[in-house]
Amino acid sequence: MSGGAVGADSPGSESWVRAALSDLPTRRARWRRVSLPTRLRLVFAGPVGAGKTTAVRALSDVAPVDTDVPISAGSAEYGDAGKKTTTVGLDYGAWKPTAEISVALIGFPGQDRFAHARQSSSSSDTRILLWLRADSESIADDADDWLPRFTGDHHRLAIAVTRCTDDAIDTVRAALTESLERYGIPPTRVLATDARDRESVMRAACAALDLPEEES
Repeated sequence: MSGGAVGADSPGSESWVRAALSDLPTRRARWRRVSLPTRLRLVFAGPVGAGKTTAVRALSDVAPVDTDVPISAGSAEYGDAGKKTTTVGLDYGAWKPTAEISVALIGFPGQDRFAHARQSSSSSDTRILLWLRADSESIADDADDWLPRFTGDHHRLAIAVTRCTDDAIDTVRAALTESLERYGIPPTRVLATDARDRESVMRAACAALDLPEEES
């Protein structure tokens, strides 16, 4: 990291390593103090219907700005008979895990025809969550389609898998083995995540934000 070391009590010195506090009515994050910037970006990327917009809404502390529009041709082609909208631009939200740290949440559109709306993710203050669906027959192909788009940034990328239970995550990791090995992503960075549940999305977000700025 650039610049001098940040003291243990300095603003922006919280890590994303978190532990559940079992004595609270709702589980909250506890942070281990190390040097970190006070403003970061977390990109939500992945194919249509993976849960990106839903996850941004779940995690954001403020009402997010989204660019969802109705799907005119029906939703069967997107692999979700209940999906009624699709994102045509960027979704924006904001999350403050501590009083000192602010995380901008940015959802990329999944359709290639809206690729012009995607921003660069190649900056040291940015981490990437790639969203995939466990019930998709093309999950390995989806990974192979999206991972090359983040060449040079795979050390700052984690994978959130929706429609997946904790018991089934090993099966998903096995299905993604070739892709993970090709891009040097450890299987432990593939996480079962419920995009509707704030705590579940928070765990995935913390896993991504805890990744290093530079490739080791």
